[in-house]
Amino acid sequence: MPVDMKNIIARTFANLVKQKGIDKVTVTSLIDTCHISRQSFYYHFQDIMDVVEWTARTALQDILSRSIEKETPEEALGVFISSILENRALIRKLLDSQRRGELERVFITTARSFLEEMLKAKGPALPISYADLEVALDFWAFGITGTILKSFDQKQPDARKLAEQLCLLLSGRITDQK
Repeated sequence: MPVDMKNIIARTFANLVKQKGIDKVTVTSLIDTCHISRQSFYYHFQDIMDVVEWTARTALQDILSRSIEKETPEEALGVFISSILENRALIRKLLDSQRRGELERVFITTARSFLEEMLKAKGPALPISYADLEVALDFWAFGITGTILKSFDQKQPDARKLAEQLCLLLSGRITDQK
């Protein structure tokens, strides 16, 4: 079976970030730990941020496939939130870096892609223009990302409850609750 070098590089990168933070992970330290050549690294990735983005896209595909199987939007969003919370130690290490702005963009883009794909797969046809939908997706992605990152401060965040609350908010039904 062929070796999946992209996954090996990405897993090694994540382990190095957990150990010493992203600011101390260099292409040199990554290739030394992976026991590969610089040329091999650059064959697969452009730079360190490309590893982060590829990892996020790959994780998103896995999350989407698991979410689409769920019966309700709350359960689907719960899969997304649970996946993020499972990796919160790594995400905190990533955000505690000089690259925070770039990394926040990756997280927001990932959340937006998730919402867009879930809306296509499970959502109702919305009677709004494309431009309005784009603004709504951006708004929801920023809000969901910020809310999930804020939940990192809780000792044991409840992914199911957070997903339920966010779905109520997204549907406009949150004010119907008592």
